[in-house]
Amino acid sequence: MAVSTMSLAKEKNFIQENWKPILGIGATIGVTYVVWNIYKDFKSPNEDKSNTKDNTLVEDKKLPPSSISDAQALNIANQLQDAMGTIWSANDEERKRIKSLLSGLTYNDYIKVSDAFGKRGYITATGISKDSDWFAPKKNLNYWLSKELQPEDFAQLKKIIPQAF
Repeated sequence: MAVSTMSLAKEKNFIQENWKPILGIGATIGVTYVVWNIYKDFKSPNEDKSNTKDNTLVEDKKLPPSSISDAQALNIANQLQDAMGTIWSANDEERKRIKSLLSGLTYNDYIKVSDAFGKRGYITATGISKDSDWFAPKKNLNYWLSKELQPEDFAQLKKIIPQAF
């Protein structure tokens, strides 16, 4: 089917003549999306995915104790936040960094890192995080990972730390 030059000219003129309303509608949709996601974060702050009722992970006494120090756990937690604290979800390089930070950990090591991570501000709509953002709902490490990683990443992490994922 051939498109006439007349119809293309009409479409071009329509966009040129109505660019302000088109831009306004697009901006309104974008702002609505961000506000809705922030609202959902505050409406249901306890949607953190963890293995207990009170949304905290617990050390498994049947497994060997953690071999990392509190300082190492905090260092890994901060590096994870750096890798995940960019706009939108993590890109391939950041996802590889996240997986490499978690790859050498046992379940109890992961618990220690998760405890060191605590709950940090995370805006689901944008993926941006800052500890100083008073308006960002506080989320745990599992929640952050669920928003930043792809399903195939979780499949790989499940092979490394099966009890955590």
